[in-house]
Amino acid sequence: MTAALFLLSARPLNAVTPITQLPGIVDAPVPKAKNPGAAPVPPAHARTYDLIQSLNQIPEDQLNEKAGPAAPLLDNLREEDGPDFAKLKVLVARADVRKSLNPGSKGALAGLVSPRWDGFTLAGNLWLAALRSSNAEIRANARQQLVNFIQPAHIPILIHTLNVPGPNVLANDVLREVTGVNLEPTIKAWTSWWNKKHGKFDLVGHLLNQSRMRLMQMQVKGIDQDVFWYLPDGVSKAGVPYAERPVREKNTIGRWSDWARADVNHYIEQWDSAKPLFNRIVHQPDPRVGEFLRTLVDGSGFGDYASVVLAWRGDSGALTLIQRAYRRTPTVGRALARGSMGDKTALQDLLQFIDTHRAPLTYGLMDDTLRGYAARLPAYGVISAEQAFELLTHQRFGLAAAASPGEKRKAYKKAHRWLTQSGAALTLDKKHGYYVLPPPK
Repeated sequence: MTAALFLLSARPLNAVTPITQLPGIVDAPVPKAKNPGAAPVPPAHARTYDLIQSLNQIPEDQLNEKAGPAAPLLDNLREEDGPDFAKLKVLVARADVRKSLNPGSKGALAGLVSPRWDGFTLAGNLWLAALRSSNAEIRANARQQLVNFIQPAHIPILIHTLNVPGPNVLANDVLREVTGVNLEPTIKAWTSWWNKKHGKFDLVGHLLNQSRMRLMQMQVKGIDQDVFWYLPDGVSKAGVPYAERPVREKNTIGRWSDWARADVNHYIEQWDSAKPLFNRIVHQPDPRVGEFLRTLVDGSGFGDYASVVLAWRGDSGALTLIQRAYRRTPTVGRALARGSMGDKTALQDLLQFIDTHRAPLTYGLMDDTLRGYAARLPAYGVISAEQAFELLTHQRFGLAAAASPGEKRKAYKKAHRWLTQSGAALTLDKKHGYYVLPPPK
């Protein structure tokens, strides 16, 4: 991760600590009539820059990542610069580029930068600006996301926003949530509090303590991942249409589906309460967050998630803890985390998981509801060994797509042969999080 950028901005109020000395990036509002536009960009970034500016030309009330004129532009940005968005991050790190963008465009771009561990500071800047968007959906999303990317330099800006009709309500909500302080929603009240704190407040400490306390009160009961991911006994093929199956298989599938709709749905409901509490802290580069996550690695409820997040945060010091937890309780989530941190033995462990479960994955049995469950589980560190292996190797062996035991066995042999032949030479591409072979000499 590059060093944090501290950019100059106007001081919107008389804070004891100058805003330019607080961690984070903030921008002074720039009236459109006075916006000078961005300076020229390098040719290598021109395509990405053009897409950004095209997005910026769309009226804010029409910005929607899933539909309308913005959707294809965002898809083009993902294709051009994803998944790491290196060019986008370079461009939006420039104050002149950011000043050329309206708040709605910043909110749309924040959604691309936010999932990247090295995009924390920029994402916070973009969400802060998006709080003033004329697009109600973007404003609401910014209010939710800004808490997850809050930085000390944002506080004076949020206080100043209390004087802006519309965003003032959201700014007050954010201030109350990230500080735990309930004041009148006025600039005078919040400025007085901020000055009494000498322009300093332990935002991360407050959010971490609140999240820790509430998470420790939760009992997240895991699911039987083998039952969910692999075809139940008595069902040999995944791709046969339901109507063409014998009654015995239909009954088996019905029981499996009923189980998933009860147990897996309950598991997801538990995470619906837990995940926002994690979201408030996991993006913060504060070492106290890593220390807290390490305490969860060995647990049955949050262990897989904590392991994967520690790997995403690049916390190499946690690898030994994750390896130890894996030896006690082998799980795919912990194996994925180990592999993401450079432990190549995790690839062999994943193949052993796959060899143990020779039945195909259950995707062919899932209806839209169950597919929705399957799509959400990886966000909690729950993933099949087949998917994890193909993610870490950046290969498509057909393990996850196999529809019969024969197809899966063939895919397994192909993957096993590849790892046997290539394993010693594989190196971890830390930028993308998967293993690659060195280029031929």
